[in-house]
Amino acid sequence: MVAKKITQCRKPHGKEGIQTIKNMNENHKDISNFAFKCIDVGKNDKILDIGCGGGINIEKFLKLTENNVDGLDYSEISVGESIKRNQKAVDKGKCKVMQADVSRMPIDDETYDLVSAFETIYFWPDIENTFKEVSRIITPEGRFMIAQGTDGNHPDDEKWLSTVEGMNVYTADMLKKYLLNAGFSSVKSFKKENDYILVVIAQK
Repeated sequence: MVAKKITQCRKPHGKEGIQTIKNMNENHKDISNFAFKCIDVGKNDKILDIGCGGGINIEKFLKLTENNVDGLDYSEISVGESIKRNQKAVDKGKCKVMQADVSRMPIDDETYDLVSAFETIYFWPDIENTFKEVSRIITPEGRFMIAQGTDGNHPDDEKWLSTVEGMNVYTADMLKKYLLNAGFSSVKSFKKENDYILVVIAQK
């Protein structure tokens, strides 16, 4: 008998989805904290967080920039939770959260100075072409930051790949190749000491 795949990670839904989002906010703290140490956010940067989940990273970015911080997620529940968490900024017009597919974003070219993706690219389709779509919406001098809990060498990678629906794992070298092929000009990688947490920052 084949074990039922875990589907909530890819696209949280239903009552279980809300709990999944809460768990993600808690379990991804170390990844988020390390990523924010790796990136310098300008006070005028306009930012988009793709796969925004419960909106915790939108909240962090809002404290670092005077510009807008928006979110995008495939999951209707994630969009709702992100809006709730950042309701004041939404009401002030400083934050917009949209439900959309990352491979076809309803966003104009060269809109954002910084785009982030925390624990989400595992589920992106056709990764290289999706990176091209991300590049399209970034300003000419903009950046794209990927943060993930595995550098492709985590001892639990195989378990996750076999139990989580639609998941793929990428090493820093793989991501660098895909990002350069997608048109980014340079790529830097940061690995947390004595851990598997990986942050990759691509410059357009």
